[in-house]
Amino acid sequence: MQAKHILLKTPLLVPTIMQAIEQGADFSQLARENSACMSAKKGGDWGVLDQRALPENILAALNSAQPGDIIGPIESRHGLHVIKLEQV
Repeated sequence: MQAKHILLKTPLLVPTIMQAIEQGADFSQLARENSACMSAKKGGDWGVLDQRALPENILAALNSAQPGDIIGPIESRHGLHVIKLEQV
């Protein structure tokens, strides 16, 4: 399973990010410009995910999604994640 994500530290950014995605903005570019995660430099690319290391709520959301789906925001101890499932 592969995914990209945007980590937001405040819920105030969620509406702006979600609206940009709905309007067709490039997910990788949004990640580079807005994500608080180190993966921002790689366009939010999480690479191949170790499913055992994911929080249950994120794993459950990914398992119910199809490639290309945008999921979130999902809360974790790190903040709010907007996730794009790339590959199952």
